[in-house]
Amino acid sequence: MLSTLRQPRYLGLFGLMVVLAIVCGLAGSWQVARFHQKRDANHKLRVENRDRPTDVAAVLGNAAKPTSTGGAQKFRHITATGSYLGPDETMLRDQSVGGDVGYVVLTPLKTSSGVLLVARGFVKQTGAAATTPPIPASPPGTVTVTARLQPADAKDDRFGTLPGRQVETVNAAEQGRRIGAPVWNGYAELLAGQPGMAGLSALPDPDMSNPAGGAEEPQHAAYVVQWYLFGLLALSAPFVMAAAERRREEADAEEAAENTRDSPSRSGPGDEPATSRAAAKSRKASLDDRLAGRA
Repeated sequence: MLSTLRQPRYLGLFGLMVVLAIVCGLAGSWQVARFHQKRDANHKLRVENRDRPTDVAAVLGNAAKPTSTGGAQKFRHITATGSYLGPDETMLRDQSVGGDVGYVVLTPLKTSSGVLLVARGFVKQTGAAATTPPIPASPPGTVTVTARLQPADAKDDRFGTLPGRQVETVNAAEQGRRIGAPVWNGYAELLAGQPGMAGLSALPDPDMSNPAGGAEEPQHAAYVVQWYLFGLLALSAPFVMAAAERRREEADAEEAAENTRDSPSRSGPGDEPATSRAAAKSRKASLDDRLAGRA
């Protein structure tokens, strides 16, 4: 097989397979890094979702000079004390809860450190999108709420171009300009049983099986095995092909030798095969027997 592998075509194939194996190895190493990133991101989000609630100002800083955008604290449980600003309430459209399509009610909560956008709950759409369903009023006076942080959106919320007080995104900067006060760059979903949820459906808890989203951890692990396996297959391909070719050549040589042994010799009239001579002797003996019987 080594003589077969030394042929130029196999040397070229081996070089190509080495390059392919290197590419597969790099892809596998990248998937190892992606696996660790996904595992760490999921772990962080799960920890944030289990942590003891902390005052929103301690987590995000003062709304006028925030220390975080809230993206790094996604799912973090926070508390906030203040009063709801009912007139500045908006409706986040095209939301789905339990198979129903409707709106998430966003009501600003004014605190001593800034304004927090609070997702009080969900209300089902009962008519056309141009018609906003009745919304239960937020409670008056000072309230303390416990909620789950979510990062805000950067996309235009289209307030004013949509029916009623509907918005398409939770854009904290645009909300702040309309309210006329510093707003934290994020929003908070009320946990079950909090002030302001009366008459609304509670927002579902996030799925903690893969909170970071995208491919799950086992998928990344499978991709790692897949790429490294492809690399091994690429390196073994020239050896497998050379072995197969060698076996085919040996089989052809053996078949040619058998054909040579079985074919009649063409060297001369006196060199008849043994089978032909035996047949001639048998015919002669039969003829002699018949002649003896006549005599």
